[in-house]
Amino acid sequence: MKNLALAFCSLRPVQLSEKVCDVRENEYLICLKQLVRVLPDSFDLLVCENTIDDPDQLKNDELRNLLSETEMCATGSSGNIGKTNKGMGELLMLKSALDDTDLDKYENISYITARRFFTSPYVFERTENLKKQALISNPDFSFLNGNFVESAKEGLYNDMFFSMKTSVMNDYANYAMKYIEENSTMTLGSEQLLYNFINQNNYDYEWLNWLGIIRNDWERNGEILDINNFHIC
Repeated sequence: MKNLALAFCSLRPVQLSEKVCDVRENEYLICLKQLVRVLPDSFDLLVCENTIDDPDQLKNDELRNLLSETEMCATGSSGNIGKTNKGMGELLMLKSALDDTDLDKYENISYITARRFFTSPYVFERTENLKKQALISNPDFSFLNGNFVESAKEGLYNDMFFSMKTSVMNDYANYAMKYIEENSTMTLGSEQLLYNFINQNNYDYEWLNWLGIIRNDWERNGEILDINNFHIC
């Protein structure tokens, strides 16, 4: 059986400036091209997007062409509930994507925040060989300027990347949608929601100490391409 990689994108969020959105388009192009390079042949790729209603809204021609050649699940800007809680926006896209997918084709599903640069196929190879019900992590951040930051360890799992058996991922999408529908304020973050789902249901999981992902956390200081914001996790 094959595996499925779901890559979640928010290309041009309305709450961000035009300048930031332009840089995001370039970052997504770099990251998606790299994702295609490292993704094993056993994976299908589905790109999920929730901020644009028309491809002509994109300024980057190469990104527009790449997306036109890639299978996509687009909820449109009306489906972007993640303006203040980005993870919840991704979870709504997760539910939409799985509802529109023939899940019987896939053994495992990987959840990917797509504005990340995957340095190798390591996490996907771990997914291909997944024996338990989930593959999760909570890595620390090693910044390219030499700083090292430990991530919070209590009550959350990282959701930049994780994988689950297909039936478990479908259950997680339903679990997340129930939370969204019953909690209008959505005070929990998606990382806490993932932790609760895994532990409340006593799922067995395999652990990733590192993801091998390079991330630009530009919101640390508002400088979009400051080298001090780049880190590997």
